Amino acid sequence: MTIYRVPGAALAVAAALALASAARAPLTVQRSSDALLRLAWSARPERIEQCRQQSEEELANIPKHMRQPVACEGVAAEYRLQVRIDGTLVTEHVVRGGGLRRDRRLYVFEELPVQPGESEIEVRLDRIEMEDVRDADGVKDGREVPPHLVFAQRVRFQAREVVLVTYDPGERVLRARTR
Repeated sequence: MTIYRVPGAALAVAAALALASAARAPLTVQRSSDALLRLAWSARPERIEQCRQQSEEELANIPKHMRQPVACEGVAAEYRLQVRIDGTLVTEHVVRGGGLRRDRRLYVFEELPVQPGESEIEVRLDRIEMEDVRDADGVKDGREVPPHLVFAQRVRFQAREVVLVTYDPGERVLRARTR
């Protein structure tokens, strides 16, 4: 077994030297001098329900312990995300909740290059469905994303700087953060 120790030790030394030289190699994270507008958040989508009063005949066909006078069917809301930089639409797409039934949290992650300097930024997240959203008592619980979110602000971008636009669930607004 001593015959394998010398080549094994030589291989370990070579690997250590290669790792040490790779650690000193220069790494360019962003080649461009552009800044980045980063959109990053997750939130719970609203639930859109269609409710109706059940008839006496329908209730008679349901076991007593499962009878409810009002039957509701619902889906999770979908949202349209639009981003404008200096009035130009740079991205637009539909944001849906995760999961097979699209009823899990929705996630937004976008990185958009922006020229250094001042720019007018507008980020809109609008619910596509327009029906009213209510829970069993007829009241929203306030934890979901509102039907319309707008962030519109003039922002100064530095070269290679990242400006983050994120959702504040406490205030239920979009906010920008730098450094």
